[in-house]
Order: sequence, then C-alpha cells, then structure tokens
Amino acid sequence: MNAYETVIILDPATDDAGLETEIQKVSELIKEQGGQTVNVERWGRRKMAYPLNKRHDGNYLCIQFNAPAGAPKALDRICRLNENVVRHLIIKGHIATSTPAPVEAVPVEAKAPAKDSE
Repeated sequence: MNAYETVIILDPATDDAGLETEIQKVSELIKEQGGQTVNVERWGRRKMAYPLNKRHDGNYLCIQFNAPAGAPKALDRICRLNENVVRHLIIKGHIATSTPAPVEAVPVEAKAPAKDSE
C-alpha cells in the first residue's frame, strides 16, 4: 500500500449535494481498487490564479488515501472523464494515518547564571 494525496477542483456551480456525490465516487473507486480513504478536506470555493475553461473559481477538495500502485491511474481516468472536474492532481506521499501523531514538547532546562568568583 502506498500513500497518495489528490486535490480536485470542481465546477464552481457544484452545490453541497454534488460535492458529497463526488466524494462518494472517489471513495468508492479507491475502495474498489483495494485502498482506503484516510482524510477528506473541503477547502471550499476559492479563486484560481488564472481562468480554466472560462471559470475564475472552483470548489477544492483534498483527499488523502492509501492504495495499491494501480489506483492512481484509475482515479486519473475517472477524473478526466468527469465533466464536473476542472483540474486534478495526484501525488505520492508518506504513509497517511487517520490522525497525525502528537508532537511532544522537549523541556529545556534552565541553567542558573554563573557567579563570578572573587
């Protein structure tokens, strides 16, 4: 299993029900390929740096998942065929977990100021 992350820009006219449908499609595809969805982040509607297909903004989704090596190719194909997807990117990353590991604070020992000997 490899860890992947995909960012998908959907048509700005897509409503909340449409977003849920797209998330379900991607999650089901990942599950069919033998993987699992770890985290789904909705970044919301954002303005793009430049227009794509005469659209100036889009709904952004970030999906982290663990899957076998063939899953990104299948996901890429589905995103290319989907008319609601304006742009997508799939990258390979480190093994994703459902919750990030806590960062432990390392205590810094305070040193007493050195006294000058007379």
